[in-house]
Amino acid sequence: MKIENIVRPTLSGLKDYVPGKPIEDVQREYGITDVIKLASNENPLGASPKAIAAMLEEVANRSHLYPDGSSYELIHSLAAKFGVTPGQIFMESGLDGVITKLGLAFLDPGDEVIISQYSFPAYESIVLKMNAVPILIPQTADYRIHIEGIFKAVTSKTKMICLCNPNNPTGTIYTQSEFERLLAAVPSDVLVISDEAYYEFVDDPTYPQTLTYLPKAPNLLVMRTFSKVYGLASVRIGYAVGDEGLIKCLLKVREAFAVNRIAQAGALAAMDDDDFMRETISANRKGREQYYRAFDRLGIRYYPSQTNFIFFEVNRPGVEIYEAMLKMGVIIRPLIAQGLPHHLRISIGTEEQNKRAISALEKVLNQAP
Repeated sequence: MKIENIVRPTLSGLKDYVPGKPIEDVQREYGITDVIKLASNENPLGASPKAIAAMLEEVANRSHLYPDGSSYELIHSLAAKFGVTPGQIFMESGLDGVITKLGLAFLDPGDEVIISQYSFPAYESIVLKMNAVPILIPQTADYRIHIEGIFKAVTSKTKMICLCNPNNPTGTIYTQSEFERLLAAVPSDVLVISDEAYYEFVDDPTYPQTLTYLPKAPNLLVMRTFSKVYGLASVRIGYAVGDEGLIKCLLKVREAFAVNRIAQAGALAAMDDDDFMRETISANRKGREQYYRAFDRLGIRYYPSQTNFIFFEVNRPGVEIYEAMLKMGVIIRPLIAQGLPHHLRISIGTEEQNKRAISALEKVLNQAP
């Protein structure tokens, strides 16, 4: 059998997505037992105690049952929180699942999808898988999404615009006024996707509250997740909010049991734990400042973040820094795969984790290349 004769041709040039290196891999490869992972923007405080209790109870008593395919309780709770109808919410297995369903529901071969140059790789991946065409728009000099460049790139073939705000991996945002200019300039039959995985960490008052635009922008779809501030990355649960017509299209390509029972129970309980969310956001702000002070002292160029990670630049190959820190048991994220050979991304951990990462980074920078 010749695989190339049966696989879809569009997959032949598709690059694999490489996630943050797991702790277990570093332990095996380097024989290190004490490893910290600051590569995947996970919550260093873990998950809400209420969510953990709810998930354990679900595992103990209902593991043998299929989940509620409609995620009824969770969707109704989210709808009440955001002031939308339950029919405006689409639940999936993480935002990766939502992004995949966007491709399956809306993209045909040859459709153009506008994406910012340095952004979440999953957008370009699903576009290529659907044999559509990604249009990459260069960012500004300070690594912000170039909103004017985005809407000027719209053509008759444009089907979708994918925006990440705050942007991953740069941690930067575009403002409310920029967002309003984009909505005004984009035709109503072009989907505007606003990925807000890091929404809860934002403290910039100019950040757009996109859900308020939904009544007048039926082509807008807002994506959020329980992976980051809620600490539920392992159970995979994300969602989209938008026009009921768009949600119905997404439901047509969704699996019957897309969100598992444990994830639904954890997410529902996490929504009721405001204390944990406040603790997470407070610790994250302190961690940002901890890194800023260290980077200023070390002369490292960094970009102020509105997320739970920091994007920074070094004067040598980023992979070299990454590999040297691995040997010290600290995992961060090199960005060469995204076309940024001298940049890295580091997640904000606990105070002690941050201290260890800063110490390791300083030792590596003081070594000869």
